[in-house]
Amino acid sequence: MNNLVLAGCLPALLAPALCAQEQAVERIHVTAQSQSQQWLTDPSNAQHVQLNSTSAWYDAASLFNGVAGFQADSRANYAQDSRLSSRGFGSRSAFGIRGLRLLQDGIPLSAPDGQGQLSSVLLDQLDHLEVLTGPMAALYGNAAGGVVSLHSRKPEQDEASVLLSQSRFAGQQSLSVQQRYGDSSSRLSLKRAELQSQRPHSEAEKQQGQWIWFSPLEFADLMLRYDWSRDPLLQDPLGLTEAEWRADPNQTAANAERFDTKKSSRQRQLSLTLSQQQAEQFWQLGLWTGQRQVSQNLGFDGLSPTSAGGVVDLNRPFAGANALQQWQFGTLSLSLGASYEQSTDERKGYVNQQGQAADLRRDEKGKFSSTDWFSRFSYQLQPDWLLSGGVRHSKSRVRVEDFYINDSNPDDSGRTTFNEQSAAISLSHHYTANSSWFVSAGQGFETPTLTEMAYQNGGSGLNLALKPSQSDSVELGHKWQFAQWRSSLVLFRTDTNDELLADQSSGGRTTYKNGGKTEREGLEWLWVWQASPHWQQQLSLTLLNARFADGGLQGKQLPGVARQQLYWALSYLPDQTPDAKLLLSTTLRSKIASTDQNQSFAPGYARVDLRWQAELPLAGYRLSYELAAENLTDTDSVGAVVVNQTNGRAFEPALPRQFSASLRLSF
Repeated sequence: MNNLVLAGCLPALLAPALCAQEQAVERIHVTAQSQSQQWLTDPSNAQHVQLNSTSAWYDAASLFNGVAGFQADSRANYAQDSRLSSRGFGSRSAFGIRGLRLLQDGIPLSAPDGQGQLSSVLLDQLDHLEVLTGPMAALYGNAAGGVVSLHSRKPEQDEASVLLSQSRFAGQQSLSVQQRYGDSSSRLSLKRAELQSQRPHSEAEKQQGQWIWFSPLEFADLMLRYDWSRDPLLQDPLGLTEAEWRADPNQTAANAERFDTKKSSRQRQLSLTLSQQQAEQFWQLGLWTGQRQVSQNLGFDGLSPTSAGGVVDLNRPFAGANALQQWQFGTLSLSLGASYEQSTDERKGYVNQQGQAADLRRDEKGKFSSTDWFSRFSYQLQPDWLLSGGVRHSKSRVRVEDFYINDSNPDDSGRTTFNEQSAAISLSHHYTANSSWFVSAGQGFETPTLTEMAYQNGGSGLNLALKPSQSDSVELGHKWQFAQWRSSLVLFRTDTNDELLADQSSGGRTTYKNGGKTEREGLEWLWVWQASPHWQQQLSLTLLNARFADGGLQGKQLPGVARQQLYWALSYLPDQTPDAKLLLSTTLRSKIASTDQNQSFAPGYARVDLRWQAELPLAGYRLSYELAAENLTDTDSVGAVVVNQTNGRAFEPALPRQFSASLRLSF
């Protein structure tokens, strides 16, 4: 196994002994494939998803189908990005992803304040992803209610491929060229996509590129990756009220046309990873730098003197470094590491005058940096007992300089520092050849983001009253693995203090506050059964009771969170067609509250998808294709809700039925 995958593997960081040798590497597939015995002894609730290179991935939410404990909301609105949540963490995000730690090849995709997005990732070139839920995720630092680790596909041979995909609402063309140079290899990938939804004012254009280089050096293995993305047009049809959605889910909010709501973005990132695996030690060094630029028209004018404006102009340079050293001392594995991350938001806001930027309303620079130190261990108490854990210290510095100050707009400058600790411990017992159990506990935290700290209610300056939320989590899990089936069952509970909540929204400014306590408890069940060489099935069930625990909201359901989710997939692999698969999948989700007060709910839904994948050899060429029918029953459903939307436009309709075809030619 190559050191790049080892460097990014979740169990390597959580339980280093598991990744000390190639044959012990953790691989937890969500599909019915052969498993290593190590899955049984892993003391965490990690899942592995192998991705299909034939599929044309448009929406990052579709990567997480069948992952127990994860809720992936597809907004069908490319101006706001997909939203992910793990056991309720991240469900309140108005845009992008927060509350979860995002990584690609060991390099963070999340900003140091916890905000992130996957829209700049070239999804077609991912080999697999690893997902971690539960207490052990806290070891990844700020806003790590769960961890998503993406792994790029490594070039294995000289090959060029072309992918063409077309559906009712999307079209994509991509080109990939990979080549080997002795022991080194590289790949250049380019992609162009045109997207829309069933609603007017929802067109989108995306352009992406990636260059990746793998090379074994004399002293280490090198991975160099350059990612580039440009989204020149991402129209925003805005959310609908419940009444509007029930009347016509295909309509667009009037303000979308009036203010020409849209976004354009551009991102560049250069990442470098060095790693070396020796007999009794392993080390890794990661460096990255990049820049993200966003221009966005919002659905209001932002005319108020104290407003942040209705047109956003954001420039965000970012950079960071991390290092990890791991040693093996017999049955004890110990690792020490450190990281430094920083991002700077150079933000301006203008009045939105019928879609055009007018007078200045905001001009500031906000910097968020974090320095982390961590230690992790894994100790084999007995051949069938494994103890793992770790601690982490994070120091975050926030500084905002306000350059837009006048008689009607006060100085909103300010600075603060957060010093936080996180810790987790887990014990697993492999008590039979086919069964094991584990128990883990951890404490994590989530700092407010720069956006949440921007304003305070009833005064000027940074909202220094906001505190990081603190979460205590425990879980108990059991795993079974036999020749034809495997299963895992996890019970969990998380108590959070000082939950970050929206306070007031007025004059174009939204302020935040620390709420009271929240409680999350539930169950995650995963079952994969290889009934025969031709038939496979997978079932994942998530039950989550996420609620406010005190104050005026006591007993209310946390908004944005479904209490029940069920995913079932049946696969058929025919004998007569090699490398082919027919996949029928069903997703059921219960209703979701859109406000803290539970005043309205997006109804639950049942969705059915059907896919046929096959590969044909053609005289030196390889032809792969996929035919898909998504939302086969044409169910009207809400893909995502915008939590605590002041104007009530909280419902974002999901896509109706659509058929698609993808064709990949490789040579």
